[in-house]
Amino acid sequence: MELNLHANATTTPKVRAYIQRSKRSVAELAAELGVGETTIRRWRGRTTVSDRSHRPNRLTTSLAAMEEMLVCELRTSLQLPLDDIVEVMRRCVNDKLSRSAIHRCLQRHGISQCKKPDRPKIGAFEQATVGFIHIDLKHLPALERRKSYAFVAIDRATRYVYVEIHLRRDARTSAGFLKRFLAHFPHPVHTILTDNGAEFTDRFAVDMKNKPPGRPSGKHPFDLVCTSHKIDHRLTRPYRPQTNGLVERFNRRIAEAIGREPKRGSARRTFPCHADRDAFLNRFVADYNRTRLKCLGYLAPLEALANLPGPNT
Repeated sequence: MELNLHANATTTPKVRAYIQRSKRSVAELAAELGVGETTIRRWRGRTTVSDRSHRPNRLTTSLAAMEEMLVCELRTSLQLPLDDIVEVMRRCVNDKLSRSAIHRCLQRHGISQCKKPDRPKIGAFEQATVGFIHIDLKHLPALERRKSYAFVAIDRATRYVYVEIHLRRDARTSAGFLKRFLAHFPHPVHTILTDNGAEFTDRFAVDMKNKPPGRPSGKHPFDLVCTSHKIDHRLTRPYRPQTNGLVERFNRRIAEAIGREPKRGSARRTFPCHADRDAFLNRFVADYNRTRLKCLGYLAPLEALANLPGPNT
């Protein structure tokens, strides 16, 4: 058992236990152990041998109760780092809050350390203009005995995210998703990066005639949409998902958001049906697109996309 002793402690836990057991007088124990009588009285009046905390019973803090709750919610729900929390709180709640006060608040609640990523950082993406899109597929937990999939697109320059949820993950579904995204996105798309899944490419299809091995045929429905819009469709290196790490990280955000949502009563699952889960994810994506990000100079993706300030947090 780890036991922290005060730096100026004159007794050990063993000596304190001896004081509590002894029947000798205070003066006799003080003379025997070479400590003051106040020390003897202190430990004789206690039932434990551990030092008490020296923290005040009532802490003086510059944050109001509601401000503390918001700081904790930004850390636990959105996993925002300290600088992002400071920016949000100053912009939206109280512009007088100091960084140190917010850090102390996180320490008091035991959440001052962000969860470390599972893998070390490989490297940064090269700068790209608006229209370089990362697309991936996220497997969602089965509900009502049916699987479903989130098709996720994220713009590298603005971090704007577009998501659709489908029950199928075939080539026709991915091509339809891409068409709707292109109609929705307000800027021209010049490059799309995906992995080598069969819903995005036939690069590794083995049942196609006259197709160069290890290369796409160009006849996949997803490729046909790219060709019709003059989009360069790039593929990741096989077995290297970090190549598409931008959208992979957002997929982890989706998984963490679903995991944090509380269970319903005694139910084993968070959401009773697809409709509830889909509505939650759509709200999550909408909130993300309105959240100011440090990587964008504290603009929200919607602001970066429109290059206009707006009512974002």
